[in-house]
Amino acid sequence: MVVRLLPAILGLFFLTVAIQHWSTTRNGQPVNRPVEFTNKIGNDFCKHDAAEVRTTVEHLSSGDYNQILQARNILLGTARQSSDCRQLVIRSLMKAMDQPDLDFERQPSSYFLWREGSQLLGELKATEALDLLISHLNLTNGLHSSSMTFQPAILGVRQMGQPALPKLALALQRNPSAGVRMAAVYCLTEIGGLSAMNALKQAQVGERSSCVNNYIKISLSTFTYKSKTGTSFDNQAPQANADARHGWLTAFECVE
Repeated sequence: MVVRLLPAILGLFFLTVAIQHWSTTRNGQPVNRPVEFTNKIGNDFCKHDAAEVRTTVEHLSSGDYNQILQARNILLGTARQSSDCRQLVIRSLMKAMDQPDLDFERQPSSYFLWREGSQLLGELKATEALDLLISHLNLTNGLHSSSMTFQPAILGVRQMGQPALPKLALALQRNPSAGVRMAAVYCLTEIGGLSAMNALKQAQVGERSSCVNNYIKISLSTFTYKSKTGTSFDNQAPQANADARHGWLTAFECVE
């Protein structure tokens, strides 16, 4: 009896499978099969969702070289996936960095975050972060270096290049902090170009800090020169030898 019913049972089984396959696949395309993505940002899909990006940003403050390197690679990779993913990374960095009462000397983790975050924002050409970076140009962990590593906001601003010039010029004229203005002179000089030179000359007229005024003067005399195309202002100045550059960097450390 069972043996005689076996073909019928098998036939019913294969018919059921065929009906289910037909209901879920039509012309080779799946239908009625919803797929959920937790990492959808706008109209794009990011490899890492917002929560993962925030966690990765936190790793930048660890001070551990390998952990920071891995975090940098993840954030840069995510940012390069699409414009929406890039904005996710930039917003996450800015939100983590924009904290009240920052003190890099007493908060090493904040310093590490700013050192890495500023460079990432600069590398991504995140001009929307310029206001945040410029307002913190004077923050330092108390040490000095010709690389400016210990004054991390500078790292990102100078990487922005020409797009940073208008806001730097404005900060040099209006920011109440002499430290911010001093750092703005440094960034303008590092970026170079006639617009930067003119911004320094205009600010020099009304500059009330003797340290900043002197730094502008030294910057202009060290890096302004005559070139084949006319007047130039950049690091290629023939008179900007090792001694001249050392004097320029030393003037940056002036404190009133």
